[in-house]
Amino acid sequence: MEKERKNKIIKISFIILNILLIIPTIIYYIKNKTVYGFNTYYNFFINPEFNKIISTIIYIVILIAIFILYLIILKKKDLFKNLKQIILFTIIVSIIIGIILPFTSSDVFYYMGVGELDGVYKQNPYYVTMREYYEANKENIDDEILIQGVNTFWSWTTVVYGPIAQLIFKICAVLSFKNVTLCLAIYKLVNLIVHIVNCYLIYKITGKKLFVALYGLNPFILLEAMANVHNDVIVIFFILLALYFLLKKKNLILCILFLSLATGMKYIALLILPFVILYHYRNEQNIGKRFLKCIIFGLLYLAFVGLAYLLYFRDFDILFAVLVQTDKYSKSICSVLMQHNETIAKIIKNIVMAIFVFTYITICIKTLFTKDIKFRKIIKDYNIGLILFLLALTNSQQWYLTWLFATIMWQKSKMIKDILGVSFISELANSVYMFDCEAPVYDLPYVIVLFGLSAIWIWCNHKKSNSFIGKGNKNKKTFSKLCKKENQQVYR
Repeated sequence: MEKERKNKIIKISFIILNILLIIPTIIYYIKNKTVYGFNTYYNFFINPEFNKIISTIIYIVILIAIFILYLIILKKKDLFKNLKQIILFTIIVSIIIGIILPFTSSDVFYYMGVGELDGVYKQNPYYVTMREYYEANKENIDDEILIQGVNTFWSWTTVVYGPIAQLIFKICAVLSFKNVTLCLAIYKLVNLIVHIVNCYLIYKITGKKLFVALYGLNPFILLEAMANVHNDVIVIFFILLALYFLLKKKNLILCILFLSLATGMKYIALLILPFVILYHYRNEQNIGKRFLKCIIFGLLYLAFVGLAYLLYFRDFDILFAVLVQTDKYSKSICSVLMQHNETIAKIIKNIVMAIFVFTYITICIKTLFTKDIKFRKIIKDYNIGLILFLLALTNSQQWYLTWLFATIMWQKSKMIKDILGVSFISELANSVYMFDCEAPVYDLPYVIVLFGLSAIWIWCNHKKSNSFIGKGNKNKKTFSKLCKKENQQVYR
């Protein structure tokens, strides 16, 4: 009875802390009744009249409290008796966080705008920007969604996402009838459904409740998927489906199909392609035949991706959408250097990208020639490549770290804790902009906080694996031991 009472207190406390995050949004809705015209970014209280320093400190304190309680939840293996309880609790918390207005990112309004441009005004967003179309036709436009999108940072840019993402944007826009509040609700509902399905897929793949809680209740994931409504959660969905069909159904074609759909959201999914093909043909000892299978299924993958692009294809300029963000500099070491010396920034960018490309190709070749391929080993290698890619990005955003969660189940316990810690620290670092505004001049404090706190976290984690959770009682299983026990039983 005492244990059940403590478990109930933990659950209720977690819910209450998350409710504290939504109070400013509720006040905003009561006052304004609509999302239209929302532009109060990087202000937790969503009130320009309130002291931003106090507002930000309160936000940070709540975030830290939520994260600590989240770690306690992961440690308590008996907190949820079955999958149903975890899923139900995740739904409740996700709905709560879903109420929050996207006050640290305007990306969802860009999604809406390009969806409206495509679905309502029949313009091809890979060739026409929102701003161009609006400036040419603004006398005849009375559209909350398009106007809200035009007021975002990316409104001068053609679509930077794949065609599957654009198709989703289009459908959501058409269903919203030019009402931006309804459109935001639809996006949040889509992400809620996908988030819960991801939890179920993680359980189907691993059979472990720990990994469901690790992903589903993660404050970082919830803030980026449900509050800021980033579409990376859908990328994770397609990657998990691909891994499910690879590992559980032994169906490489469906695996490739879902990877191509993930690529149709964001191009990052391409990186895992050679690893799934080589794993499927791990029993083929002839290296030449292995390589041939990579070519064949690589072409099949390109065919699937190409079919999706036919929805918007006019000429091959459409393929340059992937390059749009490569010339952007934000929240990275290179963006800091760019403010002082553009030449040095570009040199560093090229060096880091070259290191990534060399390492990634080396890992792929090594995997090709490995006789005894273990899934756990190649996914760890893929994880290294993905981390290097994240470091190579000049336009880096904290929500990109969500990509690591699609394969976190196969990492070592220390790496799992590193990913959890660094992802949460990225949210804390993002709070730097809340003390004033989101501007390149604050990229240096952001980078210092992100890399400084991450280095401390990783050092403490690797110095003593149980340092930040449950030191003391030897009869209690630490999170590190739980992780090790659970992920050793997942596919090797």
